[in-house]
Amino acid sequence: MRRIMERNCWDSSYIEPYLKDWLKYARESDEAEQQKIDNGDEFRIPYAGVQTEMISAIFSMASRFEIEPHAKYMAVHLLDRYLGLFFWELIADSEITESTLRRARSEMFSQIKLVLVSCLQIASKVALFSTGLGIPMVRDILQSVDPSHEYTRAIVFASEQRILKTLDFRIPYSLPIDAVQLFLAYSELPVTPELRETCLVLLDVAYLRHNEIFAELHLLARGKPYDRSHKDSRDFLKYEVNAGFIAAAVVVCSNFFFYLKKNVVMGCAAKLAALIDMSAVDVQIMANILFTNVIDKDDFKDMQAKIQHFQLKQKS
Repeated sequence: MRRIMERNCWDSSYIEPYLKDWLKYARESDEAEQQKIDNGDEFRIPYAGVQTEMISAIFSMASRFEIEPHAKYMAVHLLDRYLGLFFWELIADSEITESTLRRARSEMFSQIKLVLVSCLQIASKVALFSTGLGIPMVRDILQSVDPSHEYTRAIVFASEQRILKTLDFRIPYSLPIDAVQLFLAYSELPVTPELRETCLVLLDVAYLRHNEIFAELHLLARGKPYDRSHKDSRDFLKYEVNAGFIAAAVVVCSNFFFYLKKNVVMGCAAKLAALIDMSAVDVQIMANILFTNVIDKDDFKDMQAKIQHFQLKQKS
């Protein structure tokens, strides 16, 4: 995907083969994830162990060390899946009690700074190919975020290997950022650098406010609070892990800032909804929720500042 982005991929005729392949892979991934939920195999609640502060820390490190967006988003997905699998490893042979859960959480978060940086390291290697974060850079990052501890090369290497083995070396490839890039081209709207930058800011909000956004979506859809541990809510988990759904909402929401004509926004929602086999109304509702999470908070000011900064960089 990164190599595609370096070329003129905003032509819908050029992007169509990549879009078709991505949708096929994404559907297969979504179906496999849903099958696990239905069967109870490797069951996990998305973002159950991932705190907002952890995502914010990954984003801050990526910004400070100029790591591209694809890597930082992948790092969040690696962290989410790792913490979920690691948690079940810790309690696999124990009776589930409050004391057991407390010990498991304590063990999970005892080296969370190292885990965060290791996830970012792995993601950078996948996203950046040969220019991913090496151990010296990882140690520099760790020194900056945790100066009270010394992290040797052996510790850094062991952490990376532990995460990869826990994940069974399965790397998430169908990410919302990939779909955003493809959907922008498919929408056939005038795609400016400012529009793409707005999508990235909205993606940040979608990750940072993941739980709040889907709680609101569930309340609107079902008319009751979202209890993700309840069996009746399990069928709703599929929306949380649906990269195409999140990306479609981001692209539609971005149009609120640039194309205020209702028919343009509705047309974009309908086109993308058909692409991912979902209701255009659902996509619009998700986009509206994302919009309110931006417009009512400081994120809107942050978004304006980031876009202005991006514009200045483009001119210089």
